[in-house]
Amino acid sequence: MENLFDKWKTKIPKYSEEFKETLFKSLSEKYGAEGDKKVSLGKHFSTNYELYTYAFFLGLYSKEYSPIPNGVKKVDFSHHIQHWGSKTTVSVRKDFTKLQEYIFAALIAKSDVNFIALDKGEISEDEVVKELISTMEAYTHGGLTLIKEKLDDNSGYFLNPTSFLDMIVKSKHEETAE
Repeated sequence: MENLFDKWKTKIPKYSEEFKETLFKSLSEKYGAEGDKKVSLGKHFSTNYELYTYAFFLGLYSKEYSPIPNGVKKVDFSHHIQHWGSKTTVSVRKDFTKLQEYIFAALIAKSDVNFIALDKGEISEDEVVKELISTMEAYTHGGLTLIKEKLDDNSGYFLNPTSFLDMIVKSKHEETAE
């Protein structure tokens, strides 16, 4: 059996096209934090995968498991998980390897994977990885939906420097209150 983590991180997760214009173009940089490719004006996230990662955890903590509906066009930003946060130059930026591991651990905990069947060869590693990516996309879709709803309710909400932190803290607080 190949390492599931190694196989999973070679994938490129997708998101609903509706969020490309409304969230990714307005909240994150296309090129990343290490490049000097364009000036960051009003962007909250240095890269698209940072917004994607944030939305995943927001969806997870808020228990917003929301698969992308059938028939909705899915898009991606052509960046494999294994390269998220990779350091190609000397930078103050930290490597995202640990964050990738935390996402993977959360996916293992939240996915409906029968590891006994995997071990017996009744299901393939590819099927398991597909399920993990599907779960990741569903929680991310839930998180992106929450962000969009917040913007729709109050277009200036994210002008507060702690607004993204506030959303996570609120979702974690609600989770522990249950």
